[in-house]
Amino acid sequence: MRGLGETLVFASAALALHLALWPAERPVGADSAGGGGDDLVTLSPASAAVANAVAQWDRPPEAALPEPAAFIAPPATDMTPAIRQQEAAPTSPAMPPRPAAPISAPTLPRIEPTPQRPARVAEPDPRPTVAQALPDTPRPAPRPVSPPKRQDSRQPTQAAQTAAAPSSASADQAARRAAGAGGDVSGRSRQAQSATLSPDRARSLLAEWGGQIRTRIARSVPRGAGSGTAVVELTVAADGVLLDARLIRSSGNPRLDDLALTAVRRAGRFPAAPAALGLRRQSFTLPVKAR
Repeated sequence: MRGLGETLVFASAALALHLALWPAERPVGADSAGGGGDDLVTLSPASAAVANAVAQWDRPPEAALPEPAAFIAPPATDMTPAIRQQEAAPTSPAMPPRPAAPISAPTLPRIEPTPQRPARVAEPDPRPTVAQALPDTPRPAPRPVSPPKRQDSRQPTQAAQTAAAPSSASADQAARRAAGAGGDVSGRSRQAQSATLSPDRARSLLAEWGGQIRTRIARSVPRGAGSGTAVVELTVAADGVLLDARLIRSSGNPRLDDLALTAVRRAGRFPAAPAALGLRRQSFTLPVKAR
């Protein structure tokens, strides 16, 4: 309704303006007077009221806008303390007090300790003492004392008879000592022989003994059981008796491993160790090959 009313008002004003500007009917027979009588129409400026009416008529109508809702202002908070706290400049920490200059200790005279003489220790003898076993050889029987020359072939002197009796007694005692100590002499001479054996000769005898044991084991391995090699460690006494046997490396076939241990135990009594080695027992690591 409001827009329609405004439209009617503006339309009426415009019509009135046009009618006001409409020229009056010229009287018949009148002559032109504008421009010294040269022009037919005389132009004059419009009044201010007419100009305002024309501008108002040419202006488009304003659209009706909805009334905005009432604005509720938030409660005012006091921001002054926070702003003051932010604007407050940080205070620089107080500098620590300057340490006092160190007081130098007074220089004392240097007292050198009196060197003490170490106690004299008896130096050991660099030459090692080696107990060398010497064979206990039997003492030779004393030679019989020859009886003194008889002054008379028919009647021996008393001195010759007394000298012959002790000489025969000492000879019998020496013979009994030699006969009773025979075993001890042979044992000690064997130890002395092994002590004086060269290392190369000992290795040669040991390798020869191990080869005999290996040959004896190879003869007892059954044929046709398969192909493989097992390594066995065995301990043999000096008289050739097997003391222990165990498997230290498998052939990959449990059946061949059992056959290798069985062959070692079935080999019987092995050859005795060479007497020159003087060993009580010896361990060998031998490969047992099955075919």
